[in-house]
Amino acid sequence: MYTYPFKLEKLINEISKLPGIGPKMAERTAIYLLKKGQPAADALSEALDGIKDIKFCNICGNISTLDTCAVCTDEKRDKGVICVVESPEDVITIEHTGKHAGVYHVLYGVINPLNNILPENLKISSLVNRAGAPDVREIILAINHTVEGDATSLYIADAVKTVKPDLKITRLAKGLPTGSDIKYADEITLGQAILERKEV
Repeated sequence: MYTYPFKLEKLINEISKLPGIGPKMAERTAIYLLKKGQPAADALSEALDGIKDIKFCNICGNISTLDTCAVCTDEKRDKGVICVVESPEDVITIEHTGKHAGVYHVLYGVINPLNNILPENLKISSLVNRAGAPDVREIILAINHTVEGDATSLYIADAVKTVKPDLKITRLAKGLPTGSDIKYADEITLGQAILERKEV
């Protein structure tokens, strides 16, 4: 039985490991790169090699090329308002609305005991430490309206209130469809949800 050459099979296998890409999509992608020739392969290889220069911000956890991201170092941002998100993609989505002038905190997931994701696996303790700073006035929980997202929001609200009981904690309004991801929301709906956030 005929199979692809080993190096092409290896490429297909590596591409199929990416989220949302199955074996058939990986095969089509690998064949596409093969057809495009060496210039396309070189461009992709250079882009992948650049990943080694990307870091995580030591304040908020966002993606950056420096130890501290551009949002955290921007003097025009309101450091007193921290928007808490699940992933770096959510930061970009909220930034596109132009409605948030504060800073961010990336959790890298939500509490999900069935998948062994507990509070200590997320960046919740560093958020609680940041929330305790004197200049922090509000925490916006921009976490998806799912069972896990609701549990995570309640956990964070309780943890923050033990450190700073008078801190204002808000959550995005449910203009976002329940069960949906922030990154798939259109900018108008997401912007409205930010403006109509409610206190927890």
